[in-house]
Amino acid sequence: MSDKSVKKELIVYPDTRINIPCTDVRKFDETLFEVIDMMKEVIEENDAEGLAAIQTGYPYNIVVIRQEDGSYLELINPRILSAEGSVTEKEKTLYYPKIEIDVPRYEKIRLVYEDRHGNSHHLIAEGKLARTIQRKIDYTFGGTFLAKVSKETREAVEKALAEDGLVPEVELCPTFSKRVYFLSVADKLLFFMFLTLFAKLFNPAPETLATFYTFDKIGGVAVVLLMIGYFIYGQWEAKKYTSCTSCQVGNMIGSMAKRLLAAVVIGTAGYFLVNPAG
Repeated sequence: MSDKSVKKELIVYPDTRINIPCTDVRKFDETLFEVIDMMKEVIEENDAEGLAAIQTGYPYNIVVIRQEDGSYLELINPRILSAEGSVTEKEKTLYYPKIEIDVPRYEKIRLVYEDRHGNSHHLIAEGKLARTIQRKIDYTFGGTFLAKVSKETREAVEKALAEDGLVPEVELCPTFSKRVYFLSVADKLLFFMFLTLFAKLFNPAPETLATFYTFDKIGGVAVVLLMIGYFIYGQWEAKKYTSCTSCQVGNMIGSMAKRLLAAVVIGTAGYFLVNPAG
């Protein structure tokens, strides 16, 4: 962050700066502190539950939440690692000051983040806090809560905005992502690689065993390449859609790590159990 001075501002519809994907904070300096303090002032002045930095014109991955006891939770570079449950409740946001709609959210989330000094933390949030964090993280990806609702609800909001001569453009995050094909192919390869570990139980010919071992080596490399493709495609998808919580790096890394670990374990076992020279 290189701003020399911080100005106080609140972005409201139809200001399109809200759609700018935010970048991670790399410098934990005085400017960061000033932005966070300015965000708190805006929250207080508008009696808000929280803000993402982009709502004040700063495209950084910063979320500030005002908790029920009046204290503030500062989330720098937040990443949702896992989520469970679902709940739908009414939400409103400063960006659409006249709009209040039912929005589906995860009931409980686990995330990692950094504080203003660059220290890493874990947080398990549920209920109102979890919903607020999710709504603000939507903004860091360049989206609003309109990307989370049904087509009918979105059209109703668009109509209400159109009455004031304003019509939003929203590109929804798909419920089905083609990147799951990468995982599906990798899972099938890992399954067949696992089966080859039992080949010696059937006393196969050395040539057959060599073929299985070759398959294991090629399969292991293929899994690695598939996970690289999965990550690249996921990042492209996250940039394409205005709000895509499931595209977060933390979610994708978890899926990748499990399969890469399985490939290493099965590949190592294959060296001792399938390798004809073993």
